[in-house]
Amino acid sequence: MSRLVALFGALCGALGLVAAVPLPAGAELSSSATTSWGVTGLATGTFTDRIRSEVFAIEQIGSRIYVGGRFLQATNGAQTVNQPFLAAFDANTGDYIPSFTPQLDNAVNALQASPDGSKLFIGGSFETVNGTQTGGLAAINPTTGALDSWSGRIGGYNLVRNMDLVGSNLYVSGSFGAVSSSGGGNTAWGAVRFDWQTGVHDANWRPVVSGGSVWGIAASPDLDRVYLAGYFNSVNGANRPGGFAAVNASNSSNASGVQGFQVNTTNVSRQYAYDVVVTNGFVFVGGSEHYVQVLTESNLSLFKFHISEPNRGDYQDLEVVGDRVYAGCHCRLGQAMNSANGVRWFGGVPFGQTNSPIIATQDNSWIFAIDTNTGLAVTTFIPNINSSGPGIWAIHGGADGCLWIGGDITKAAGEDQYNISRLCDEGNPGGDTERPSTPGAPQVQNIGSDSVDLTWNPSTDNVGVAGYRIYNNANGNVLLDVPGTSGTINGLAAGSYQLYTRAYDAAGNESHRSGFTTVTVTGTPVDTERPSTPGAPQVQNIGSDSVDLTWNPSTDNVGVAGYRIYNNANGNVLLDVPGTSGTINGLAAGSYQLYTRAYDAAGNESHRSGFTTVTVTGTPVDTERPSTPTGLIITGVNGATTDLSWNPSTDNVGVTGYRVYDNGTNMVITTVASTTASVTVPVGTSVYVKAFDAAGNESSRTNIVTL
Repeated sequence: MSRLVALFGALCGALGLVAAVPLPAGAELSSSATTSWGVTGLATGTFTDRIRSEVFAIEQIGSRIYVGGRFLQATNGAQTVNQPFLAAFDANTGDYIPSFTPQLDNAVNALQASPDGSKLFIGGSFETVNGTQTGGLAAINPTTGALDSWSGRIGGYNLVRNMDLVGSNLYVSGSFGAVSSSGGGNTAWGAVRFDWQTGVHDANWRPVVSGGSVWGIAASPDLDRVYLAGYFNSVNGANRPGGFAAVNASNSSNASGVQGFQVNTTNVSRQYAYDVVVTNGFVFVGGSEHYVQVLTESNLSLFKFHISEPNRGDYQDLEVVGDRVYAGCHCRLGQAMNSANGVRWFGGVPFGQTNSPIIATQDNSWIFAIDTNTGLAVTTFIPNINSSGPGIWAIHGGADGCLWIGGDITKAAGEDQYNISRLCDEGNPGGDTERPSTPGAPQVQNIGSDSVDLTWNPSTDNVGVAGYRIYNNANGNVLLDVPGTSGTINGLAAGSYQLYTRAYDAAGNESHRSGFTTVTVTGTPVDTERPSTPGAPQVQNIGSDSVDLTWNPSTDNVGVAGYRIYNNANGNVLLDVPGTSGTINGLAAGSYQLYTRAYDAAGNESHRSGFTTVTVTGTPVDTERPSTPTGLIITGVNGATTDLSWNPSTDNVGVTGYRVYDNGTNMVITTVASTTASVTVPVGTSVYVKAFDAAGNESSRTNIVTL
């Protein structure tokens, strides 16, 4: 039950995470492309014996797919290899990788890649890895399977169900009574978090979960919350019906769960949740009595309620891939239904709801998709999957746009499967489905400190090649996308890059990758030196609501990018100009104590200048801040430049513009007048946007995205 939260058509900002490639317009995933290899056999003596599923987790690092579960062998039907509980497969061919042979003594329930791809975190009911006592949590080398020195451990009942990684925090959920690391040890109650790099656990974040186990865990990238789903009935002593709660990410003793959570039955033994994910301002929860709920994240109210036809089985794994949430279940071919604010189907009503009309039904078999913008089911996604009962327990969005699923799978598109399958895009039915030929590997023409000029031999296509993408093999990120056979990658950080080329056509078909070329650059040193202090503002002219100012310039080791005039009373920016003069307009009546700060292109800001006091008769004071702009997303990436867009803000007088901030330093990266911006910052930088008006009032910040 690994997490891959990606923007469709955008790059994943954290290094090492694999970004999902968008499907061509009008195309749909199908089960036409499968893999001949899979896993088989069922171990006994595991915590999942009552669930006859061979696979519980799928994750990807680079060109490898990792599969965890209670299986005993890898097989393609003709050949069977003993490799219990954890195995690796080639993400392109689906072939088993025999060199990856970690030895575990019990089942794997959860897998999570580190952001840089250096570690594969594994969780389950195992006690040892490669003969070393680890308990149910460990980190291994994703290439060799060797045990990593990462120090995080859980103890007590010693069972990990799920993991989620956001920022520096690796969240772990399950059934356990203790947590330890190189920093010491503490009691624990089913949910803990570690620093993914050091393995040191956060001793202050240990919510008290009672009455069962935490099966699913998801940390919100936008709000200060961590969501828990499972068989429990209380968190921190507060009743949490249905096994769902929201815990404060800063203070785990604050659990703001949902007293009115809409379970689908009055049977108290079946009021539980299996999994939870969060994206696009919604929280998706799947669980007992056949439901997937869509909650509005801001207040956790019910937005949509999905249910499979009665007696069709629980939803047990959720995965965010692009602009969809895929939900795996043990729900056979029948009806899955959309709802509006607590909608019922065939007499099945979310508990506490009445008279809710059915708004749509669709065929459903083992897995279905929900649109993350509307909260409604994607009616075109009905893959041809067969299972003997337990259904789908693991879902992962692959780097090539395919969807990997695992569990108890017997067939896909009529072909025999061994409990894992890859659902791939058929292309545009009736249109161009032929991929271009493989282009040449990138050839280096020139290397700069943070750039490289490349050329490559062209590809051919039955219709025509539309362009080429240069990929970073370490994380699958696109570093260059151009129409021709040459281009320059700019803004590279210091290090070595293994690059390859793919060609694509207008239908979205992409070629196989070229050979590799390794490039090493020294990178551009990060500018951390602030400009010198500029002169205080000098008044040249005063109007009823305006003032003309000049000031002495600042100097900087790289170069001064501009100057801001601040109102000392509230810290608002009243003027932002590139030179040493400017006019502040729209001032309300009163006195203003002004000072100047210079800033450079890296966002470093000088110390403030001396003060100058200005008094104007002014216009009525505008103290109302603009509304919060919403929906900050990445709309495009070209090398080191990332394009952003967001929904506009409103203001009682008028919005003047928007500032893009670095979330790590809270410094302004750029200021624009429209709802789009292009920024050039290091990979992994998190940003947010604020609107401002002519009076200097600034809105609350948008959601945060990572570039």
